[in-house]
Amino acid sequence: MGQAAYNYDYTEVRRRKPRPQPQRKNNLRVEKGGKRRLTPLQAAMHHMMHLLSLGLLVGFAVALLWSEAQIVELSSEIRSAKATLLSEQSQNDYYTNTLDSRTNITNVEEAAGRLGLMKLDQSQITYIRLNSESVLVRRESAVRKWTDFLHAGALTLMGALNGAD
Repeated sequence: MGQAAYNYDYTEVRRRKPRPQPQRKNNLRVEKGGKRRLTPLQAAMHHMMHLLSLGLLVGFAVALLWSEAQIVELSSEIRSAKATLLSEQSQNDYYTNTLDSRTNITNVEEAAGRLGLMKLDQSQITYIRLNSESVLVRRESAVRKWTDFLHAGALTLMGALNGAD
């Protein structure tokens, strides 16, 4: 025969060791104090403060994003303006060099020679002298004097106001 899986004849009573009892905790007492209870008005104000804080944070975030977008847009405009300025400066340099080459004294003398022009001779100059009786002096009217006076005063006033800025 084979070996039995259980031995029914062996009936020894095992005694269990007593488990150690956990330490008993002290009883808790409730005392006055701690976090006080909010009234409905105070709770509403508390929630409003939270909403206001959240609104401010969202506003700051939107303002930051808006300013960054403005910076990018203005940077693009600055780059295009610089490119335009560079192009215009190049065009100005070209025109200045062309003008200088055409107004060069050597080129002017060559053109004068081709056209048959000559330099001015002192004998060609005629001076005219007038007597003091040959000069006409026009009298100013009273209206003209007053309008000139008012115009000069207005210009002085505008100059003083612009200088105060």
